[in-house]
Amino acid sequence: MIRENKIIKINNNSIMFKFWKYFSGFAAAILIALWLLQIVFLNNFYESMKIREVTKIGNYLRTEYNSSDFEYQILNYSQKKGMNIEVIDEDGHLIYPFNWVEALFKPKVMDEQTFNEFFSSIVSGKEKYRVFTVKFPNLENPTLVYAGFLGTTDDVKHYITIKTSLDPVDSTIDILKKMLIIVSILAMALSLILSYFMSKRLSKPLVDMSRTAKKLGKGNYDVSFKKGDYSEVDDLADTLNYATNELTKTIEMRKDLIANVSHDLKTPLTVIKSYGEMIRDISGSDEKKRNEHIATIINEADHLTELVNDLLDLSKMESNLESVNFLPVDLEKTVTNVSNRFNVLKEKNDFIFEFKTIGDCTILGDEKKLEQVIYNLINNAINYSKEEKYLKIILEEKDGKVRFDCIDHGLGIEEDDIDEIWERFYRVRDNHTRPSVGTGLGLYIVKNILELHNFQYGVNSELGKGSDFYFIAKKY
Repeated sequence: MIRENKIIKINNNSIMFKFWKYFSGFAAAILIALWLLQIVFLNNFYESMKIREVTKIGNYLRTEYNSSDFEYQILNYSQKKGMNIEVIDEDGHLIYPFNWVEALFKPKVMDEQTFNEFFSSIVSGKEKYRVFTVKFPNLENPTLVYAGFLGTTDDVKHYITIKTSLDPVDSTIDILKKMLIIVSILAMALSLILSYFMSKRLSKPLVDMSRTAKKLGKGNYDVSFKKGDYSEVDDLADTLNYATNELTKTIEMRKDLIANVSHDLKTPLTVIKSYGEMIRDISGSDEKKRNEHIATIINEADHLTELVNDLLDLSKMESNLESVNFLPVDLEKTVTNVSNRFNVLKEKNDFIFEFKTIGDCTILGDEKKLEQVIYNLINNAINYSKEEKYLKIILEEKDGKVRFDCIDHGLGIEEDDIDEIWERFYRVRDNHTRPSVGTGLGLYIVKNILELHNFQYGVNSELGKGSDFYFIAKKY
């Protein structure tokens, strides 16, 4: 039995590795900062804290000098903080605190030289107080001293000194080092493990999206981007799912475009070729038949031209190359001119056009584009009129608006299909006959032109009874 050893390669650029590296680095930075604060800067920190404490107590006692419980506060702070607090006069004699013996003799606790060292800048008025460090010969550790002026009582100036020992923190540092070594090892190991699982959890939605995107790139359009545990990933998933849906629609649209254009090109080309061969083989010498066949070829060529023009219009609209030139348009005149283009159909197929106008129907718009809208709506109505060859066009001005209605009595549209009819190459599925005119792009072009004009538009339809396509514009 052969066992294969799998080598796991770590991608240094993967988001999971980046997250893990950053989390681990952050944990290491915290531990380094902890070591610096607790070991390297502990002495300085300890000394600054003691200076701050002594200064705070000294300044407070100076403000309480004339209070009735001043002596009590001195004793209280001395016992509570372990400090030596003394009030002396300008000759160095002890004023507070003292016992009954010291009260009789008022011993001198500071010689003149020491007094000058402590209080020279205070006596001269340069400072109210000062904090400094002194190394006394009989003490092992340096002493932190607060010296300040209290005030004058019975023409005698009183001063305060606060002394506290600056104990070494070396033993404390040794203990902290041992503790920090243990804590650092545990913290670093824990942070590496936690950061791995956290980075894996945080990166999982993005990794999944990357894998899904690769499937999408290989042509699998049924994929769905899953949401994660935080809103940014959810937003990204929604955006990618929307893009996937739009891409799917585009792919389907491309297939429909190729299929429809191929069909719409193939049919007239086949007819043109067939009638050309008929002229060559059969009707070449028969003028009447030859003319009929030539007319059919011309009609099919016109259909091809119309398809090409519609494709060009579609391309311009989707490339945002279309602009609207707003000018006053007499909609009644425009509808009349467009409907006259269908006279051949009226004569050949006995189509009946009813045109009714109510009021002054002048609007602002691009006349050429509105002609295209009206032509496509009439053309669409004819294509789906079936045996009921009756078409009604109504123009009505009312309440400052002009409404155009193109009403047929043909196939009608199912309610579920109404929103889809405005899409490219959409045709009612029940219509299996090839329309005499039209390319399947008509209503999509209508929609785009009306939206460029900011006109309201829509359709009212009932299956088997016909449709009413309309648009509404402001009266000029």
